[in-house]
This record gives sequence, C-alpha cells and structure tokens, in this order.
Amino acid sequence: MLLALYSQGLAQAAAATTPTFLCMFGMEWGVSTQSFSGHLLIYGFNQLIGWETVSSAPNYDIYNDKLDYDGLFNKIKNNPNAFSTLAHPGSTDFGNLSNTSYSPAKDSAIVGTVFRSGLALDNTTTYDAYPATDYSWYYRKLLALGYHLGASYDHDNHYTNFGRGNAGRLVVMAPALTQTDLTFAMKNMHFYASEDWNCRMDFKINTSIMGDSTSGLVRPTINFVHTDLDGETADSIKVWSGIEGSGIYSTVSNVVKSSNTLSFTDNAMIPGTNKYYFIEVVQNDGDRIISSPIWYRLSNFAGVEEYKNDFTFLLAPNPVNGMLYLSTNLKEEYTVEIIDISGKIIYTEKFNSENAKLSTANFASGFYTVKISNGKVMQTKKLVIE
Repeated sequence: MLLALYSQGLAQAAAATTPTFLCMFGMEWGVSTQSFSGHLLIYGFNQLIGWETVSSAPNYDIYNDKLDYDGLFNKIKNNPNAFSTLAHPGSTDFGNLSNTSYSPAKDSAIVGTVFRSGLALDNTTTYDAYPATDYSWYYRKLLALGYHLGASYDHDNHYTNFGRGNAGRLVVMAPALTQTDLTFAMKNMHFYASEDWNCRMDFKINTSIMGDSTSGLVRPTINFVHTDLDGETADSIKVWSGIEGSGIYSTVSNVVKSSNTLSFTDNAMIPGTNKYYFIEVVQNDGDRIISSPIWYRLSNFAGVEEYKNDFTFLLAPNPVNGMLYLSTNLKEEYTVEIIDISGKIIYTEKFNSENAKLSTANFASGFYTVKISNGKVMQTKKLVIE
C-alpha cells in the first residue's frame, strides 16, 4: 500500500462503478506480528492512514502509530463517511479490545467483526474452499461487552480469485446500489454473514430489522424467515440472546428444526433490561448463516411512560453512557433536541422512524433535557449522561 497508489485505487474503484456494480476501495490496516496488534478493514477515507516511511518520506497522508488503536478508532469515529470491520481477530488484538471495558468511541468506529476469514492463500476458483476458522466466539464476546456490531465475512484473498474460492458472502441490505446507501447500511449493521451465496434472511422484531435498536412495553417477539434460491431448507434456526453490557456470553433462547420459519416471544425478559438477539441458521448441507443483532429494551411497566399531548416518548438507558435509544408512537417527522442545564441546545436532529438512536459519546457528563416535537405536540424528559 503505497501513498502514490492510494488515490489511484480510489479513482479506479469509482471508474469501475456502474448502475449494476458497485466498487469501493479501502485499506487493510495494521500489523499482526506483535502483541495487541491486528488488522482492520477501513472504508470511507480519501487519504491513506499509516506510519511507515519509504526512502525517508512519509508513506501516509494521516499519521497513526501501528499500535495506537485508540487513535485509529477515534479517527474513524470522527469521519462521518468511514466505517471499519475487524479482520481475523485474536484475543488480544486491536489494543486488547476484547479484554478491556466497553468504549463508546470504539463502538462508533467498528460496525462488524468476521465470522469467517479466508482462505487467504488459496488461489482456486472452485467456490468450495472454505476456511476452517470460526471467529463467532469473538463476535459473542464483544456483544457481551456492550458493543453494537454485526457479523461480517471476509475472503482475505492474496490472489485475484476474490469471491471465487468459496461461496461465502457478506450480505448487505442496502436501499440502492450506491456508495452512500451501502455505507449507510454498513454503519447501521444491516448485514449478515453467510456461507451460502444466495441465502436470504428476514429477521424482525416488530418492524425493526437486524442492526436496529428498539424498545417497547411488551416482551419482544422475534419473527424469522429463511429463503434459499436453490431451494435448500434450514436444518436448524437458533435464536441467540444476551444482556447488553453484562459481560456474559449469549446463549440459545430458542431453536426450531427442519423449518424455514421461526416465531419466538422472549417471555423470560425482565422489564428494565436491554437484550440483543441474533439468528444462526444451519442449512442441510452444513452451511452456516449468522445475522447481525437486533437490540431491544423492555421498558418498566410502571413509571416509564409519559402520556402528554397524546403520544408516547421513551428513552433508554437512563442514565446513559454511549448509545441512547428513543422510541415514540409518532407517525410523522419529529425533531429531537438535547438541552444542557444552561438552556443551550447542544444537539438537534430530525427523525422519521418510531425508533431512533444517537451517540452521547461526545457529550460531557451531567444532567440534560431531551425535547421531542413535531410542530404540533411536544414532550420533554430528563436525561443523565455518565
């Protein structure tokens, strides 16, 4: 990866893009020969991040030490067009990410971690050279720590047979085949990892799809449909669930056999808790498909709702340290404002969805007021940011 070639790669990707084919160029960043190292896949930067020199000249536009993952994650977080996924992780990789406490800044930078990676050094085009690696343990560990990320899939090719060594795919649910739409889908974790190239997942809690965060006053019902264009049947469908930020690995909450559909209500969920759910499908031929999660907060049945001006407005968690989730029954566009104790509006954004989320990572700790309005009705709630 040479500085002079990085801009050429961006230009070539743009030139290769057509209405039916999207090409994006990024960087596989990092080293893998030292403790606390590791590789990330980074997209959305029009400048090369690095630390090396070539003939005493900087081989980068933006400097970042090869072991400074905190600095790297902050650079990604602060670029609204950027996102990253974690490649072939080891237990202490990325600055010992999986063995340290949850970080909202890192959560904002990372959108996924691989289920499968490789085969890197296989140059066949047989579509059946699958890697033996299984990184789902790392996915489950980061979810248990409180990270909001999905399951990705990497070929990690070192040859020109990209996508032909095996039929594994990262499946992205984007509104359209544009870089803007794909970036939006990736940043919102609307994707899943599949060993089968045409398996479709329809995974919802109410109207929320994988990658979404939502809340409600009733226990969640998971609805799932598996469709394969080759007619393959799911040997099993599993619902995995865990408590957000508990540090405890997710477990299987429900399983169905020899069926392409599943419907499951988590009647064991305790009011006031945040949980996440993801789906694992095993097809009859052994192929596995793993979804990104849906996060759900079950609001306390008493003392949480506020009915004013004929609409409902819920915040969770409160106090918050990271991601704040909002739920309302407003059916039209509304504005959310966060106001500090001096009365200054420090954040404002418009939403069209009944469920929304926003990061509080850049806000100072303290007491705030959250105001929601649509020009006709208005509500406020107190919010504590830790």
